[in-house]
Amino acid sequence: MNYMQKNNVFLILSVSAIIFLVCYNAIYAEEKIKIFADEIKVDEINETIKAAGDAIAINEDNIKIKSNELIYNKNKNFLEVKGNVVINDQMDNTFFLDELNATDDFSIISGKAVKVRLNDGSRIVGSNFNKIDEINVVDNAEYTPCKKENYLIKNCPGWKLKSKKIYHDSKNKTIHYDHAQIQLFNIPVFYLPYFSHPDPSVKKRSGFLMPTIQTDKQLGETFSIPIFLNLRSNRDLTFTPNIQTTGNNFYSIDYRHLNDWIDLEINSSIDDNDDNTGTSNHLFFKSKIFNPYGNLNTYLETSNNDTYMRKNKINNLTVLKSGIKFDRGVDDTFFSIETLGYKHLTTETQQWEYLYPNIIYDIDNIDNDIFNGNMSLNNKLSFRKKLNESYVSHASSQINWSNQKINKNLGLIYKNEVNLRVTSISIDKKSSSDTSNIRFYPQFSSKISYPLLKSSLLFNQTLTPIIMPIIAPYNNYTDAQTITNSNLFSNNRATSINEWESGPRINYGIEWFINSPQGADIKTVLGQNYRLNKLSNDTASEISNYFINSNININLENYLDGSLIVDRDDLKIRSFNANTFNTLGDLIFALNYDYTSGKYNTPAEQVAIGGKYKIDNNLFIKFTGSKNLDTNKNIGYQYGILYENDCLGIDLNYYRDLTKDRDVAESYGYSFTIVLKPFGSTNNYGKNKVFGPKI
Repeated sequence: MNYMQKNNVFLILSVSAIIFLVCYNAIYAEEKIKIFADEIKVDEINETIKAAGDAIAINEDNIKIKSNELIYNKNKNFLEVKGNVVINDQMDNTFFLDELNATDDFSIISGKAVKVRLNDGSRIVGSNFNKIDEINVVDNAEYTPCKKENYLIKNCPGWKLKSKKIYHDSKNKTIHYDHAQIQLFNIPVFYLPYFSHPDPSVKKRSGFLMPTIQTDKQLGETFSIPIFLNLRSNRDLTFTPNIQTTGNNFYSIDYRHLNDWIDLEINSSIDDNDDNTGTSNHLFFKSKIFNPYGNLNTYLETSNNDTYMRKNKINNLTVLKSGIKFDRGVDDTFFSIETLGYKHLTTETQQWEYLYPNIIYDIDNIDNDIFNGNMSLNNKLSFRKKLNESYVSHASSQINWSNQKINKNLGLIYKNEVNLRVTSISIDKKSSSDTSNIRFYPQFSSKISYPLLKSSLLFNQTLTPIIMPIIAPYNNYTDAQTITNSNLFSNNRATSINEWESGPRINYGIEWFINSPQGADIKTVLGQNYRLNKLSNDTASEISNYFINSNININLENYLDGSLIVDRDDLKIRSFNANTFNTLGDLIFALNYDYTSGKYNTPAEQVAIGGKYKIDNNLFIKFTGSKNLDTNKNIGYQYGILYENDCLGIDLNYYRDLTKDRDVAESYGYSFTIVLKPFGSTNNYGKNKVFGPKI
């Protein structure tokens, strides 16, 4: 019995010891904080708890403090923390300190030698840190969003803010600075007695956006600084004054509004008429209305001066389009109706043409029990007033039948089509007699292909001869149509609603495609067109010139697409077009080239180029330009230096624009844009000119 009593006493003592140890390694201080540590000691006389070895204190707001040593005074509700102090707040910001003191609810905190990493990766360092409720204060502080691994110069961020005090108001989500210096590469460039910006948790807020500086021969020096107004979460407005030393100052407004039923954008500007030639302005309006019946789009582009926008580099538009469009697609039907007006800014007389209305009604996949194939119906009605003030009305209906068959024994693929279009056309001209007639365009065609396949471990290739006989009566409305890559095997190369390519003919050629498992591929097409029983009044040859197109894709960063027309009589190139994009080490460049000989058309030759060369991490030389090789004259060019990383963008360019139109004269000058990230991107600011392909 004594033995059993001793065992029971030992068991009770063991359980009590375990409970005591558990309680000591997870102390609850009146439910305000929880303390965890490798070792916890309790001084009941002085009412203190000392935690050591990975000590952690967590309050009710889930703010966590970690350190080597932590002392909690329960009587004073006070916390002392020393050695490798780390604070994680509820917004995922991290604070590093040598030591700190705090109340047990963490409403008041003070510490020394603070380093802060905000949740977006930006950093703040300072000598002292104090927190009172929602306000965090750092003394002798520096703020930078730049990451060390992206520094252009060692130990030198792209930009930083150096301030006597930095205040972070976590309730209003704003960071304030007293006596701040903005430094670029550790060089002070701007002093601000006071400065503030939203903290990283804010998506958008009212304030100044990045400024742009530009010099221009015609406009003088231009300074622009946008002012952003966050009206509501779904509405904002940007007001931008553009101050110009030689040209008129102008002021622009951009308004955006989005909700469940409309997506609206308004862009407008007006100048101050400083030269007393009359106030110039422009207004662009674009909206999309969401409704269960279909899509309703409205757009307005207007300016009271033809050259105002191009002269002030607002945009380079030469045709303004305004109108309204409604469209609705349900299952296999599509309906749209639109009214459009076009204003041609490069002409001084007869600038307007109108399309009112333009109606389309299409039906696809029409059920039929008679014909084995797909049937569709296309209907169109339009009324247009042209620049020459003639009125043209069109009404057309076209029925289509298509069927594809594969002859497995011979390996032939037949794509058969039957088309019938009926068009009513009426032309009212002031300079000649009116015309009105009904036109019929029946046509039968079959695209016959014979694909030959070959595969190996290195590549797969397909060689496909194609012949496409077309039966269509002469309608005397079109001559031979130019062959391009997109219409070589088309059954109708005419693009107008009142035309159809005329006469029986045969399209024929060969396609070769080869690709490798690594993703590189080459596609080459060679073709020609032969017209049967050509009409005597048709001056085009019965047999067309040779058309060749080749497309080479090495990877996503390297491709070449080229098309040429070779004269079948003397085998000379009559037309050549090439577009290429290439990445060669640190160089990225794109080139567009167009050439037309003078045998059949007006001679023309033009080249446009764009490129970017990487000098160092985030540092680039970029260039763009175009030239008329036929006249040996430049159209325009721009080159400059771009530095852009995670925290800073600097874009410096020299440009020369040689286009002329009335008071738009040749101009040249410099543009300079600096963007302090995360407050913007060089893609959104500045007035860069692009004369060649974009990179």
